[in-house]
Amino acid sequence: MRALILLSALGVLACSVAASPRNAFPWRLSGDDFVAQVAGQPGPDKWHQNPNAAYAQRYAEGYQAGVVDATQGRLWCAPPSMKPGEVDDRIWADLHQRVGSMPGSAAAELVRLYAERFPCPEKR
Repeated sequence: MRALILLSALGVLACSVAASPRNAFPWRLSGDDFVAQVAGQPGPDKWHQNPNAAYAQRYAEGYQAGVVDATQGRLWCAPPSMKPGEVDDRIWADLHQRVGSMPGSAAAELVRLYAERFPCPEKR
């Protein structure tokens, strides 16, 4: 009976190791890694990149969308006259100017840039 339980446990372990993703992205990105991933593969446009570069770019875009969703209206406020793409373009321009100087968390860097560029109006 013990041998059967041990064999079952080893089988479950082997299956879980075999099913684990090989190139999983880390939850935490540095600001520099974020800029590199958002930029994508040099040369081809967004739709003709190699699969790994395309995945990394979509991952970074989703990462930014999550940061924006969690903080907009509380830590920074987009002007009502601006489209979301315009807001992001201004932040990306700021990020590209700081490449190589952002070893810390990309989320913290993004929130700092959004809050500097688009502060919320003072409540009265």
